[in-house]
Amino acid sequence: MRVKEFEGEVEHKNVNRYNLRGNRRLLILKKSSIGFVLAVTLVLFGCSSNSSIEKQLSTTMAKMNSAEKVSRDAQGELTELEKLEQELFYETMELSHEQLGEVKIKVTELEELLGQRLAQIKGEEKSIRKATKSMDELDVIIEQVDGDVKKSIEELKIAVSNRYELHSSFVVEYKKLTSLQKELYEMLVVVETRLMGLEDKVGEVNAQNEVVRSAVTSFNDATLKVNTLKDAAFVGLQDEE
Repeated sequence: MRVKEFEGEVEHKNVNRYNLRGNRRLLILKKSSIGFVLAVTLVLFGCSSNSSIEKQLSTTMAKMNSAEKVSRDAQGELTELEKLEQELFYETMELSHEQLGEVKIKVTELEELLGQRLAQIKGEEKSIRKATKSMDELDVIIEQVDGDVKKSIEELKIAVSNRYELHSSFVVEYKKLTSLQKELYEMLVVVETRLMGLEDKVGEVNAQNEVVRSAVTSFNDATLKVNTLKDAAFVGLQDEE
């Protein structure tokens, strides 16, 4: 049996650093992609072996794949929301303070789009939580083997658990980023907001962007490790036949 690798790391669109410039009348924040899309796919080839343990391991990983389906299906919608929010934000920043009424309308729309993004992320969280429940099945498999095979599946379980923990960390940091973005949006409708205050908030958003970037990298690295250990586990099972 050959098990295909996790295909779809965290997709991280080119997130530019927010750059603010302005004068007494006009504030412009350069266009920037403000979202991240998660998608993980595990596809199994047909099982040609009669190994009971191998079938159990294949089934367990297939369940994880099925549980993560909501995350994959949400990718297109989340990407579209990000694009709409990005374009609307750029339009908002081209307005002057004399157009405060229009600014307020657009900020309301921005907040609605941000809320929809968070709803997508919450759905993804639920999907991943469901996937983690399949890890208990790895314990059942581990109890049925010994030696190097036992060790390889134990290492696989640890890697899978770590990967899901890193996904949770990603979500936490992503939510922090959206909170900062919301604060930035709210500042746009306050007439008394100073340029320096906006610059400070932009700095916070940029800093959190980097934290999220780091979380993305860690999750993707963990996915690669799971793939490596998964392959090793199946090879070990086949060698014992």
